[in-house]
Amino acid sequence: MAKLYRSETAKETLWKGNETIMKLFPYNLRATEEIEDCLDKFLQECPEEYRSILCLLFSADDNTNHISAVRQAIQARVPAARIAGCTSSGEIMDGELRLESIQVTFLVFDRSTVDVHLFDCAKLTMDEAAAEILPDLLESEPLAGIGILTTLKTLNDIHAFTDVLASLPPEVPIFGGSSDSYNNKSSYVNDEYTCVFDDESFTNQGILAILFHGEDLHIRVSSYNGWKPLGAETVITGMKGCNEVTHLNQKPVVSLYEKYLGIAPGERFFSAIIPFPVMIDRDEHPVARMAISYSDDGSMRFGGDFNLGEHVRLGYGDPISMLQDGQQNAIGLYNFQPEGILLFSCIVRRMYLRDDVSNELKTFRDIAPSAGFYTYGELQRFEGHSQVHLLNGSMVTTCFREGRPQTKAAENVETQKLAFHDERISLITGLAHFVSVTTMELEQANRALTHLADTDRLTGLLNRGAVEQILKREIERSDMSFNLTLGAIMVDLDHFKRINDTFGHEVGDEVLRTVAKVMQGALRSSDYVGRWGGEEFMLVLPGCNLKDAVMVAERIRTCISEQTILPDGSHATASLGVTVTNNGDTLDGVYGRLDDELYKAKRLGRNRVSATRGNL
Repeated sequence: MAKLYRSETAKETLWKGNETIMKLFPYNLRATEEIEDCLDKFLQECPEEYRSILCLLFSADDNTNHISAVRQAIQARVPAARIAGCTSSGEIMDGELRLESIQVTFLVFDRSTVDVHLFDCAKLTMDEAAAEILPDLLESEPLAGIGILTTLKTLNDIHAFTDVLASLPPEVPIFGGSSDSYNNKSSYVNDEYTCVFDDESFTNQGILAILFHGEDLHIRVSSYNGWKPLGAETVITGMKGCNEVTHLNQKPVVSLYEKYLGIAPGERFFSAIIPFPVMIDRDEHPVARMAISYSDDGSMRFGGDFNLGEHVRLGYGDPISMLQDGQQNAIGLYNFQPEGILLFSCIVRRMYLRDDVSNELKTFRDIAPSAGFYTYGELQRFEGHSQVHLLNGSMVTTCFREGRPQTKAAENVETQKLAFHDERISLITGLAHFVSVTTMELEQANRALTHLADTDRLTGLLNRGAVEQILKREIERSDMSFNLTLGAIMVDLDHFKRINDTFGHEVGDEVLRTVAKVMQGALRSSDYVGRWGGEEFMLVLPGCNLKDAVMVAERIRTCISEQTILPDGSHATASLGVTVTNNGDTLDGVYGRLDDELYKAKRLGRNRVSATRGNL
C-alpha cells in the first residue's frame, strides 16, 4: 500500500497539551483506499470532547465516484463531521506541494460551530442563493467568518452572491477560492471538470459557503502576491461584460503585450504572458488579473472583473519579491499564534515558481498545522472593507484560533534563507530588479515632466490645461453620483491692467503670487486651484454645495483685499463667480455660468461674490 502522509513538522507547542483549544489535522492520500488508515489516525488523535468538526476535501481526482467513496467512509466513522470540498490543481499540506492526491483536513472546534451550505446554480440563480443564506447570516450566535468555494462556471457571477455579504460588519473575515482541475490542461478554463461538494451533493455549477460561528473563534485573513507594476498606466476604454476588455487607450488590448513585451497572439501566447498580469487596485490593495483567452478582434478575457475607465498597468513576476512577501506575511501569522492555517494559492504561482514553490510553502511549516489547495482564483475581503474581491496570482492565508494567544507575540521572527532550485530564478530576479529600478526612475522623470507640463511657472498653481481637465473629470464624476455636487469658483482681479501700468509688471507678478497663496490656504486637500489665464483663476471644489462654495469665495475675497497691499498703500481686490453642477452638466455649461456670474459681480461694483445654482 502506498505511504500515508501525516504531518510531523508543526511545532509541538501548537500541537500538544491542554493549551490548544481547536486543532487542525491534515492528511494526504495517494489513493482512495487509504482513507481508512487516515481515519484510524484521526480518531486516535482527535480530542474526546468537541463541539463541531469540519472536514475539508481538496481533490486532484475529479471522479465523483472516488470522492463519494472517501466521503462515505468519513460519514460512517465520523458522523459528526460536516464535509466541504472541491477539485484542485495541486494540494498543500504542511509546507509541501502534493500532486495527484486527495487532501483530507479535519478542523476540530471546542467552542465553535460550522454550517455548510451548497447552492446548485444550475437550479437557482446567484441572487436566489444569496437570499437563501441571509437567514443563517443573521443567527444569534456570533458569525466569526465565512469560507467560500466556487466552480469556474459561477466565478464570473460571484459578486451577485458576495454583494449580499458586503452588508456584514467589516470585522467579519471572508475568504476562499475557486475550484480547478488537472484535466483538460489544453485549456485555461476547465469549467466542465471542476466541482464543489458537501456531505450529499456535487455540482460543477455552484457555490459552497462555510459559516463559522463562535464568540471565542478568531480568524485572521491576509494575502500577498509579489507582482510588480511595469510600464505606463493605461485606461480601459472598451469592455464586453465584467471581465472581457476590448480596448486600452482606444487600442485593442492585445496591443499592450505586443508593444511592451513583443508578444503577439499565437500558439504559445498564454504561456509567454503568465509572468505578466494586468495590475489594478481594489480597496487600496494591488490586485493582479491573469489573461485567460483572446479573440480575433484583439479583446481579451481575464480571471477577474474590471471597470470601464479604470487605470491599469502591466505587471511582472519577481520571484524574490513573491517569496519575501510570503516571509513578511509569516511574521503576522506567528504573532497571531494560529492553531491551524488554510492556504488558497493561485495555480499561476505554482506554474511560475515551479520547483521553487517549495520555498514559499515551507514558510508555513513551523507556524501551525496547515493545508490548502491551488485555485483558479482566490477570494478575500480586505480588512476594514465591505466588498469581497476575486484575486488572481495571490496567496490567501486564513488562520484559526480559539481563545486568546497562549504566549507573547514574537518580537523578531527569523526568516529562512532562500535557496533556489531553478537556475533561471537568478536571471529573472536580476532582470526584475533592473526593471524595478528603471521603472522607478522613469516614473520620477515622468512625474517631473508632468509637473512642468501642468504647472503655471509664475504662481506654482495648475495651468489652464490641467485645471480644465480636472474640472471636466469632476463634472462627469458628479453627474454619475446621485447626491454628489461639485462647486466651482472663477476669480478675476479687479483693474489688474491699472496695477501693471501704474506700478510695473514686477508688482503685478507679486500680486498674482500673493493671490495664489491666499487661494491655496483657503482650500481643502481635495480641492484644486489653477491659473485660468492672465489675472483669472479657477477653483474646483468636489463634493461642495452652493452655500459652502459661496463661503469659500467670500473668505478668498476678504483675504485678497486684506493681504495684497500695493506700493501706494492701497489694496488689490477681486470679483468672484460661483456655481455648482447640475445633472447632465458640461464643461461649457459650468464655464458659461461662472463667466456670467463673474461679470455680474463686476457690473455690481467689483470686490464681491455672485453665485448661481444654474438650471435645476
